Amino acid sequence: MLGQGLFMYKQSIFSSYLAFLTIFLASFAVHADDVISENVDIHVFSDLIAQHADDENTRIIDVRTYKEFHGGHIENAEVIDFYARDFIHNLKQLDKYKTYLLYCRSGNRSGKTLRLMKKLGFKSAYNMLGGMKAWTRAKYPVVKP
Repeated sequence: MLGQGLFMYKQSIFSSYLAFLTIFLASFAVHADDVISENVDIHVFSDLIAQHADDENTRIIDVRTYKEFHGGHIENAEVIDFYARDFIHNLKQLDKYKTYLLYCRSGNRSGKTLRLMKKLGFKSAYNMLGGMKAWTRAKYPVVKP
């Protein structure tokens, strides 16, 4: 009788441990899903701009140089120059809970920026594949100062 009670007690502890472990691991899965870090094509990028047009928690970031930016850019974009000495510092100053729409000339620098932002803990960022080359080739609007 005592052996059976001890067995049931150990089984109860094991079941409690398993339940705790399941809940603990599930909490990590939920947090992983909270991060959106995607490469998207120009059409999806355009849709994202339209969807977030009036959203103060979304920013369009051009990671090209100021010279490239002034040659033509997406409306409402702001520059954070990938080649600037303080590039990483400038990224770290951004709110990690806002949404960032990233682009560059070809998608290379903005793709690297997307990966860096993910490592830095940003929750929502999108990279436009093909960059401004693809954007202008598709005849999407470009602002030229």
